[in-house]
Amino acid sequence: MKSNNQYLISFPLEGVILRLTRMLPATPRLLTFPIAVIYVLSLLLPSLSFGQGYIEGVNVSYENLPMKIKTEAGDQKFTGNNFKIATTIPIFLTPNKSKYLLVGGNLEAFNFSGSHPAFEVKSVYSISPTVGYSTMVNKKFNLTALFMPFLNSDYKNVESSDIKFGAVVRGTWKVNDKLTWKGIVGYRRQYYGPQYIVLVGMDWKVNDKLWIFGDLPHSATVSYAVNNKVNTGFNLFVQNSTYRLNNQQRYFEYNTVNPGLFAEYYVSPNWAIRATAAYTLIRNMEVYNKNDKATGFIDFYEMGSRKDPLNPEVAGGLSFKVGLSYRIIPGKH
Repeated sequence: MKSNNQYLISFPLEGVILRLTRMLPATPRLLTFPIAVIYVLSLLLPSLSFGQGYIEGVNVSYENLPMKIKTEAGDQKFTGNNFKIATTIPIFLTPNKSKYLLVGGNLEAFNFSGSHPAFEVKSVYSISPTVGYSTMVNKKFNLTALFMPFLNSDYKNVESSDIKFGAVVRGTWKVNDKLTWKGIVGYRRQYYGPQYIVLVGMDWKVNDKLWIFGDLPHSATVSYAVNNKVNTGFNLFVQNSTYRLNNQQRYFEYNTVNPGLFAEYYVSPNWAIRATAAYTLIRNMEVYNKNDKATGFIDFYEMGSRKDPLNPEVAGGLSFKVGLSYRIIPGKH
């Protein structure tokens, strides 16, 4: 079933806004407010859009990334911790719920512990409110548009120019009860320049046990139902984000491609816990001067060329993620 980044449409970017539930074990006070928010929102969320067997309205996740930089003075080993919250609330405009507004947001706190003088980034954050509109054009075709301003930085000396914007349009075509095709196009202004989003997706219920879904090349999931409470499978997630750094002269780019294996358990009919172990095929964690621009990106593929990053390469490796999701499963009580 669906994991995290997400699109009802989503960005750092998987439901309308990101999914999963990443909880920082070292900061329990930080969890008090998010969990209260999740509980309140879970009472408000009716059915939104159907796919991969459930509707996901709230996602919280924590990801742990052991990292290493090789330098002439020796290896620098440290850890990244990425905490995210995302949710979306529909405001229905018609009695049959065929037209509705979407209001939600994403929060992210990404910090790097340990000693790593070759990598200057300590902590970065992201806030991204989301507003959108969805309508059933006919019985088979749905159209959704989302507008997403965002503020990504270390939140020191914030200026109005730090606010960037993104927009996404998604169309879904229901072939039958088992297969839905999706097409997604969008634009996002990053610190390196423009990012163009072009995704092709599907939700395919192969049989009662097996689901295949995702928005390629951003995400892909193969989920197998072991029983009514346990699912396991393969997940691919891509993230491309940039953050302005304090001295106003640099930005940090995080570009990663993570294939991995997951297992999830439904602790109740609506709450699911997922654990994922992934290995990063691409882990670009790079610092650039603010004037070092790319021609653009198509999803995570860079066009043109920039100067080399200011920091040494961060090695790829394992990542571990745990998430909590509030889901609505039609027909399941």
